Amino acid sequence: MKQLRVNNKCSGCGLCVMNCTYLRENEDGNAEVIPGKAIAEQDIKTIQKIVQDCPEGALEIISTGSTAGTGIAGAQAVVHKLDRELKAIEVSEVESSKLDFNVDDFDIPIPRGSIEYRRYSSKSAAKSAARDEFRRLCYSETAYRPVLKKIFVEYKVKRLRPYYTCTDTADSIYYGYNQQVRKLLADARAEINMLLGREAVPQAWQEFSVYPSTKDWAIECLLKFDERSTHSGIIGDLREMGQYTSLSWYIDRMDYDDYEEYDGEGLFGRTKYKKVWEISGFNDAVEEYMDDLKGSISSKFIDVQEDVEREVNGALEDFGKQLKKAIDEKLTQLKQYV
Repeated sequence: MKQLRVNNKCSGCGLCVMNCTYLRENEDGNAEVIPGKAIAEQDIKTIQKIVQDCPEGALEIISTGSTAGTGIAGAQAVVHKLDRELKAIEVSEVESSKLDFNVDDFDIPIPRGSIEYRRYSSKSAAKSAARDEFRRLCYSETAYRPVLKKIFVEYKVKRLRPYYTCTDTADSIYYGYNQQVRKLLADARAEINMLLGREAVPQAWQEFSVYPSTKDWAIECLLKFDERSTHSGIIGDLREMGQYTSLSWYIDRMDYDDYEEYDGEGLFGRTKYKKVWEISGFNDAVEEYMDDLKGSISSKFIDVQEDVEREVNGALEDFGKQLKKAIDEKLTQLKQYV
């Protein structure tokens, strides 16, 4: 049987798609072959002209038949070949590297305080202001929870999307397996019907869609992954470092400088001065805290990644079983048709 093939030279001009029922436009705007469509004898000359007229030389006619037999014997040979090809499809476990977490891959904003170089009446007042501001920007739950949530959401989207997306989209790992099976079914159906000279295998037979349910335990875990930011143990790990990550540690790392400031004229025109204090190094302490937080995120994400890998592989294993069952059903139906 003869079919069209589109190579990587296609520029998406659309000329062939408009003039040919054997091609369609893909998501990138380029031409792609409609699976399972053998070129009819009466269309050969028309297709040859379309191939010749392609400005990029991206089209060619190829022979794709899987058997030299004819009639029922040829059709049965196609069935046997399809059986081998479909049963050879294996759903592989995820590679650990695809789930790797590197804290530096994520944008973690560093807050900035605005209390440096303000004047305070005493050192204790300056330290109290620094403590309040540091707690507000970094140390309180309302400060660090959004940071952790953002990281978990970004990781979910960047690393886990292929494994919880259960629809016909290139973002889904399951879509690739469906497409592989669909092409094999479509090509086998086209060849069998051509060999038998009739519509022995109906169009509906080649339709194939197998996806995990969003209610499956593993998929549900992956979909709710970002909720783990509230019980990830990251802040607990940070606080376990003791005095070196206590609020007082960061406050004491700042500098509190005093100097005398003009305070008007006193009795007999004498110039008055008063002592004031300023804070410096506040933002340096914030950066130190954020580095410590990143360290705890990296440390605890080792455990998180192990859990995720088990869930992803669980989803893939269940999908593999579903896929095999659906393939067996298709093969049983085909053998009845032929």
